[in-house]
Amino acid sequence: MTESNAKVYRDYSQTELDAQYEQRTLVPDLTPYLKVWNGGSLKIRKTFPCALDVPYGPLEEQRLDIFPASGVTKETGDMAPVHVFLHGGAWRWMTKELFSFPAKHLVSAGACYVTVEFPATLVVPLDEMVRQVREAFGWIYRNISLHGGDPERIFISGHSSGAHLAAMVLAEGWREEAGLPGDLIKGAVLVSGPYDLEPVRLSARNEYLHLDEAAARRNTPNHHLPRRHPPLFIGWGDGELDEFKRQGRDFAVVCKERDLPVISEELKGCNHFDAGNAFADPDSPVLRHILAQMGLA
Repeated sequence: MTESNAKVYRDYSQTELDAQYEQRTLVPDLTPYLKVWNGGSLKIRKTFPCALDVPYGPLEEQRLDIFPASGVTKETGDMAPVHVFLHGGAWRWMTKELFSFPAKHLVSAGACYVTVEFPATLVVPLDEMVRQVREAFGWIYRNISLHGGDPERIFISGHSSGAHLAAMVLAEGWREEAGLPGDLIKGAVLVSGPYDLEPVRLSARNEYLHLDEAAARRNTPNHHLPRRHPPLFIGWGDGELDEFKRQGRDFAVVCKERDLPVISEELKGCNHFDAGNAFADPDSPVLRHILAQMGLA
């Protein structure tokens, strides 16, 4: 076997593994997706009441966009369930501004919708990214009532690397250390995420992630499942790369083996980026599960 064909993970050579963690091998032109997300999100920010770029920490990137539920404000005294979305982008690009568009259905259904920005791994290590995302949830728990959100009904979702970050918010141990309730998150929807970072570490992605074996394990949700888990939906597209399908299936199996409440489903007619559209698609199980978890279906 030549060096170029040597297996570095499962049955993948280095070239094959690199391709498995590069979604653009299936969707080389992201322009149509970015155009739809950006256009839809810009319209939402112009037409829906919102508080933009609310700081949750000292860094420029530590900002939230908050879309209060329709008819629910601090003046009315009502409290809405809170749904927090973490964007993807391979831990190095995309921004919260691209993902205002799910607010259309969530806010109209009666939820407070929050999108989170955080520094990319080109700025901070992955450990620090995870810490800052968790810090955002501390801010949300302590402050979201000012925007009509119920801190006792916080839900989370994420797409791609955002699904990984959401799974790390669910992970065991950090909430108590931060003075937050163990059941901070009441439900989660994770779509098209990687939940085992060892193959990611071995792929070309590590040229900017700079993970060693210990860091990959620290940031692998499979190794940090909570003792208790909120209702969890795990989805992945039938048009995903094989490794992203496996990651979703395997994470669902690990959760079920721990008797954690999980539903998993392959999304029909979806590649990796189509799955991002599902957060605002009423016909998708992704949006249906998001609304059902909050009791808004």
